[in-house]
Amino acid sequence: MAPTLSAQLCLGLCLCWGIGAQAGPLPQPSLKAEPDLVIPQEKPVTLWCEGPPGAELYRLWKGGGYEDMEKSADGREAQFLISHMTAKTAGRYQCDCMKQSWWSEDSEPLELRVTGLHDPPSLSALPSSQVASGQEVMLQCQTQVWYSRFALHRDGEEITYGVAQHNGRGAQANFSIPAVTPAHGGTYRCYSFHSYNPYEWSAPSDPLVLRVTGAAPQDDTVGNVVRLALAGLVLLILGILLIEACTASGGTERLPGQPWPEHPGHGKEQEEGRNT
Repeated sequence: MAPTLSAQLCLGLCLCWGIGAQAGPLPQPSLKAEPDLVIPQEKPVTLWCEGPPGAELYRLWKGGGYEDMEKSADGREAQFLISHMTAKTAGRYQCDCMKQSWWSEDSEPLELRVTGLHDPPSLSALPSSQVASGQEVMLQCQTQVWYSRFALHRDGEEITYGVAQHNGRGAQANFSIPAVTPAHGGTYRCYSFHSYNPYEWSAPSDPLVLRVTGAAPQDDTVGNVVRLALAGLVLLILGILLIEACTASGGTERLPGQPWPEHPGHGKEQEEGRNT
């Protein structure tokens, strides 16, 4: 009887634990935007909040007091449509979801930016938009009026931000690539905006296509100097060997009118012949 009771108690505790775990706080949902996070003014954008299976309610809200949006759903995600992107709808969004009276954690924040609120900046490449692999190139974004920040995008994706510098007429930011690779090639655009309105951007600059060619030609100056030095050293060694050879043969060289040196013992044999 005791083992049966213990087994029943254990089963009951496991069931209670499983029910409690299932009814506990939901996992964090994810939030994404289509078609992009950078939307031209008056264009639509759709926000998707995806949660666990069976979520019953989704909420979307924006920092800065934008009205919350709620949507009931039977599946794993809810769709929130912003029909016209404006300065008011740009900003930082988050979402959460509810299931069986339990609310999930907040999603990671998503930042929507509206473009076209200011005139576009200009984008140029120095020294050229065609650069050899391994060489340095600088992308310069500039405006005719003052803006404190610039954003650089490649092929529609955000790359980096730059702090503005005065250029005498307006502002500019320099984005330097010390050694380009084929991965740096692509179509670049830049935007300008104010730091106190980080979600309200200018229209994009005209596209700049950066082309990366083969490896840069190497500077042969150092190699030529080394080769010349080695050649000079070889000539010096040959000269020394030639002088030593001439010096060594100088003791047996016969001067004009000078008799050849006698072979050892040769004079003695002649003298003995005369005596006999």
